Amino acid sequence: MKKTFIPVACAAMSALLLSACSSGNASYVESGGARSVVTTNKINIADWNNAASALVNDIISSGILDKYPQPVKISVSRIINRTSQAIETDLLTSQICIALNNTGKILAKTEDQKARDIAQYEEMMSGKTVAVEKMTISGKIIEDRDSNSDVKEVTYVFMLNLNADGAAVWQGQKQISKQSSKSSFGF
Repeated sequence: MKKTFIPVACAAMSALLLSACSSGNASYVESGGARSVVTTNKINIADWNNAASALVNDIISSGILDKYPQPVKISVSRIINRTSQAIETDLLTSQICIALNNTGKILAKTEDQKARDIAQYEEMMSGKTVAVEKMTISGKIIEDRDSNSDVKEVTYVFMLNLNADGAAVWQGQKQISKQSSKSSFGF
């Protein structure tokens, strides 16, 4: 009787441990919300949302857009990635362009070839020239990592420039820092 108890108890403990470690059923969460997964291994959607929102608010509150005839035509130039990961910078720039377009103060250049062909055709037919962009958005994303024996920390610095007339007419940055601790199980 004792011989069968030990294997049964081990099997029950294994099943209990496995069920406790399983991920369970998937569910929807708000993108970038309080229940989103936070990791120091990569820039997540909450980081993109926070950086874009902060930078747009800084641009609008600076009043720089009011110094130009509106809507100001703008295009996205280069966003340099200085992080340890391959990232999709459109997650930042598209959010910024959408928010600025929605203010009515900015008109972002489209990447849609058909729309550009139509504009070129209308320009040719009307004899008018279509105005070129007056501003560009450029920037850099930098990562700074640090750790001690128990805690890992990463800070992502999102730097953005609005450029016009050959100069950076506005500059801003948003820093996002995240920490993680070693598990008490050593994982």
